Amino acid sequence: MAEPNRTAGTDFLLVGFPSRRDLRLLFFSLMLPVFLLGVAGNLGLAVLIWAERSLHTPMYYFLSHLALLDLCSCCSVAPVILHGLLASQATLAGPACALQMFFFATAGDAECCLLAAMAYDRYAAVCRPLHYQATMPPRLCRGLVLGSYAAGATSAAVHTSLAFRLPFCRGRVLDHFFCVIPSVLDLACADTSLNQALLLAICGAIQSVTLMAILASYGLILGAVGRAGLRRAASTCSSHLAAVAVLYGTIIFMYLRPEGSYTAQADKMAAAFYTVIIPTLNPAIYSLRNADVKGGLARRLRGERRIWTD
Repeated sequence: MAEPNRTAGTDFLLVGFPSRRDLRLLFFSLMLPVFLLGVAGNLGLAVLIWAERSLHTPMYYFLSHLALLDLCSCCSVAPVILHGLLASQATLAGPACALQMFFFATAGDAECCLLAAMAYDRYAAVCRPLHYQATMPPRLCRGLVLGSYAAGATSAAVHTSLAFRLPFCRGRVLDHFFCVIPSVLDLACADTSLNQALLLAICGAIQSVTLMAILASYGLILGAVGRAGLRRAASTCSSHLAAVAVLYGTIIFMYLRPEGSYTAQADKMAAAFYTVIIPTLNPAIYSLRNADVKGGLARRLRGERRIWTD
């Protein structure tokens, strides 16, 4: 007898949702406002930085692109999760699954690179304030952003194209909320050692190199300012450090736990946190702790277009 709810053709069936309807409705009622808040926060932050002249600096230029990456990550995954919570499962066509995988992987890897660029910017601002404009010219800032996007897109294209060249003769039922690379590879009936090796090599390299760059930048900051300037440096860099801690803390939990501690439910909760909660937290971290952003927002709400006189 055929299994119920089995997809046909090239469709993927996502079944990683709670079986109890009351739990699904509870999660839906919690996730929907978080998703809407994340979309509004990231979109609003990007528009504010673009519109407010006082925020046209390298730090906020990077921040506006971080908001766009968070928006991409959230919008590529959350609507599928919300639909699955209402329907108990979600179906994605093969191309839609591949597209979701590509955008999510691009945003994740590019965000790591962008956070490293932001750490270098904080190093230049704290340790070389008199030469800051020369150290962070617009051309370099644009290059760092484009490089971040290129690294993320290249990594995502490699993993997505290789994954969807595999034969899926074990069915297309994913015990997850969305099309995540490891879960899709588990369905393949061909050898996936190349996929696994490239996943470890490319993503591991991006995440480890960017984390080392971030730690090196803040090590240089602490070494330069000493104890006397520690409070000043902390006030300047606290928002960025908080975002780094949240993102890399989640990555470490997902990928560097002891092998015996892996459970499907814990991995799915961590994935939901990574894809929806973090993009919602970042605008709050950078807005609530940043006087420039709050001042720019207040001026926009009051309708002030000029912030100084000639």
